[in-house]
Amino acid sequence: MNDAIRISSPADILGFIPHTLGFAPRESFVFLTLRQNTIGATLRVDAPLFGDPVGFARSMVNYLAVDEQATAVLLAIYTDDAPAAAAPRPFHDHVEAVIQELETAGSPLKDAWLVTSEHWQNLLCDSDAGCCPPEPLESITDGQLNAELIFRGSSYQKEPGTTYAPFTGSTDTAEQIREALPGVFAGELHTGRTLWADALTRDGWTDPATAVELLACLQRPDLRDVMFCNVIDPERPDAEGSGDLLIGQGITPDWNRVDRAQDAARLMIDAAPEGYRAPLLTLIGWLAYLKGQSSVAGDHFALAIADSPGYRLAELMEQLVNRGTIAPVAQDANTAYKRNR
Repeated sequence: MNDAIRISSPADILGFIPHTLGFAPRESFVFLTLRQNTIGATLRVDAPLFGDPVGFARSMVNYLAVDEQATAVLLAIYTDDAPAAAAPRPFHDHVEAVIQELETAGSPLKDAWLVTSEHWQNLLCDSDAGCCPPEPLESITDGQLNAELIFRGSSYQKEPGTTYAPFTGSTDTAEQIREALPGVFAGELHTGRTLWADALTRDGWTDPATAVELLACLQRPDLRDVMFCNVIDPERPDAEGSGDLLIGQGITPDWNRVDRAQDAARLMIDAAPEGYRAPLLTLIGWLAYLKGQSSVAGDHFALAIADSPGYRLAELMEQLVNRGTIAPVAQDANTAYKRNR
């Protein structure tokens, strides 16, 4: 069976972007590398707020250089900001600098589009000449590619950012977790690992007792770490020497298993009182980092720190993402995450 998705128009490309990011971007520059006629890496950054267009452009080219197979680049700018005085388009100087730096790097900008909350249009042609009239957003959302991705099970958040509903479960859940902690800290790692492995084989499990036990397991740092590692390496008995695995170096994940782990963690968040959600939020964020979804990862690390101030693992991962680090596994086309596998 051929799982390739055919993209045949700008509307298709714009329909693909929120699916690959996991959310609909706002006030963003989104770059996509092209490997001949195939889309490669996707990079989203916040729209620049200040000057130094050349510095911005060089930073973007340095990030995009990670895709060594890239032959060209596409750009979509999401903004409702009006163009500066006498400028033909928003972020005109930044776009011109990007064009120049990409040409110098040997991966020219093949095409670009502007997407607002009301319409989209080509960004590179002269709008005064009437060659790039605004197009309705419905041509993106009603397009064949968007429909096919939804049919395949893909979805995305309509707004950037991440939120989870407040805990509405039993009032004694936190007490149940605390009561389970002595047994967890006194037990062997393999007990928690077995429970977690079983959770990843279930489809939509909602057993409250299992959730409490897993939440207790995640409060023990060495057990939490090996539970994280077991998403990628199910046979690993502990987290000793797992630094490369955690940064995504030298691994070839089973991405279906990664998706199941994220789904299980999201279900457990609903069962977790505030103050016990940080490990789950960090897990979801770490797996998003491995997928190359830095924005989603950063949101989850911030939520983890808000849930448990000083939560060290989330702080370290947030620093990694804020430095612009891209997981090595996401940089290699042979190992990188692809939606709808």
